[in-house]
Amino acid sequence: MVAAVALGALSACTSQASTGNGDSGGKVATLASGAPAPGASPTPERPRYRLDMTPEEKDRLMVPYENCLTRYGYSRVDAKKAEFAGTDLTRVDPKAGKKIRELQDCTARYFPLPEWERDPANPRAADFEHEVTKCLKAKGVTMTGDGAMAGDNVRKSLELTPACEREAAAAVK
Repeated sequence: MVAAVALGALSACTSQASTGNGDSGGKVATLASGAPAPGASPTPERPRYRLDMTPEEKDRLMVPYENCLTRYGYSRVDAKKAEFAGTDLTRVDPKAGKKIRELQDCTARYFPLPEWERDPANPRAADFEHEVTKCLKAKGVTMTGDGAMAGDNVRKSLELTPACEREAAAAVK
């Protein structure tokens, strides 16, 4: 009995849609209808630095952020001043002043995220840093007790770090 009622209702719906007598006009909403998915962000995802980027590539990633600051009438210096004043520019605070909200908007939308290997959101970031340090030590960079580099090891570390980062990234997957 239930099946007969369901079948009758289904045939009535399909006949209305196919004849155009219903108010739907024969159109059915689909995922491809162009409407954004619920919860979808209207802005693209923030850019992210990569370990293998050149300084020029990193500078290009900053262009949208700098353009946003300029649209609001600010500069990177203004953003740095706000950051040094203890303002978290990665989180929009509704109680913050207009200038801070504008700076936060630019940061939240356009400021590049750190390399995934170093991102605090990455649960393996500490493992990555540990592997880099282990590699540097194996290549002769000496560290002080608090983990800082000793003496003239800074130059040596700067030279060896890219290779150690590649090794660590391969080891920590």
